[in-house]
Amino acid sequence: MSGRPTALDALAADPPTAGLVVDFDGVLSPIVEDPTTSAMPDGVAHVLGRLANGLGLVAVMSGRPVDFLRDRVPVAGVPLLGSYGMEQVGRDGQRKMDPSAKDWLDKVRQAGQALDEHFGAWPGIRVEKKSVSVAVHWRQADDHTAAATEVRRVGAAIAAETGLKLEPGKLVEELRPPIDVDKGSAVAALLAEEKPATVAYAGDDLGDIPALLTVRAAGGYALVVDHGAETDPRLLEIADQTYAGTGEFADWLTELAARIGV
Repeated sequence: MSGRPTALDALAADPPTAGLVVDFDGVLSPIVEDPTTSAMPDGVAHVLGRLANGLGLVAVMSGRPVDFLRDRVPVAGVPLLGSYGMEQVGRDGQRKMDPSAKDWLDKVRQAGQALDEHFGAWPGIRVEKKSVSVAVHWRQADDHTAAATEVRRVGAAIAAETGLKLEPGKLVEELRPPIDVDKGSAVAALLAEEKPATVAYAGDDLGDIPALLTVRAAGGYALVVDHGAETDPRLLEIADQTYAGTGEFADWLTELAARIGV
């Protein structure tokens, strides 16, 4: 839109009415070989705290469990939306889970066991059991193509057996409950509750697309952290602004904090 301010200008124009929702892995935290070691750099955690004191809303979204976010986002007053929004911790620190997700926990455990049995001895493939889903990563596999083919084949079979849905990501496939909850619906609910006048969402993976589109539909800004060949071009097509890696996005966060005076 001609004459539209940048996300930085829009958020800084009236900070108490502005909102910023950010994905964790690949946005706040650099992408790492072993996902269990993923963490925000100290400087990013510090600037996130500054922004939480200046903006009307700062929230963190992730496909990771909400307890994972609790451990890695040590910032008071920041809503945490884990497991694609199926789990949440509000500003008051209270944790809740979508009731419909609870009905699928036995199937998720069944899927995790089956994946463990199949991939337990496969070099470079890691099964990550989450609270309401299970993911299979092949970033550390020597042959990404062969690993991806096998993960997708086995994942599809388990999905058909359990009724879970298989969702793709960046060098990962994930089995989740087949319910109407994703990052987009979670962000929509958050915006309905918080009612920011201006909002931006920052993501980097396929699972972020529903949230990016939701924010754009609300008149907000879709921010995409670009990881080169790993970034699906569909994300770049809907981005209002892109950042070349987590370091460049961290610089943007620091600039935003300076602009709003915190």
